[in-house]
Amino acid sequence: MNYYENIMIIDPNLNERETEKAVERVKEVISKSGGEILRSENLGIRKLAYNVKKQKKATYILLLFQSPPTAILELERFYKVFDPVLKFIVIKLKKKQTAAALASLEASAKTDIKNIPPGTAKKTEGFSGAESARSEEVK
Repeated sequence: MNYYENIMIIDPNLNERETEKAVERVKEVISKSGGEILRSENLGIRKLAYNVKKQKKATYILLLFQSPPTAILELERFYKVFDPVLKFIVIKLKKKQTAAALASLEASAKTDIKNIPPGTAKKTEGFSGAESARSEEVK
């Protein structure tokens, strides 16, 4: 399996929930084709260099994933009929790029753990971290 980087430009008129649903649909196509999502990042709304489908701004989404080459054909076919995606590009990463991407994944995972203030992560049985934080706010 190869490593790929995918940048999607999504319609800015979609609200946050609809944008997340669109990204989830793309992730489903990748996973059904035998791929694995390594990183998903919303880069925010940015101004386009030129109008794309009469839009001056768009939401940029970055995906880093591992999949067989046949999955890319299926993904591109899906993008062509999926209306929320204005533009897309899928790039096959070379060995050096793959090593750098995996190193950045590991580094970001370590910094995410370091950025958690001490004493805020409490162990609760039966709840995930987000649910336990909400349950503490309710009390």
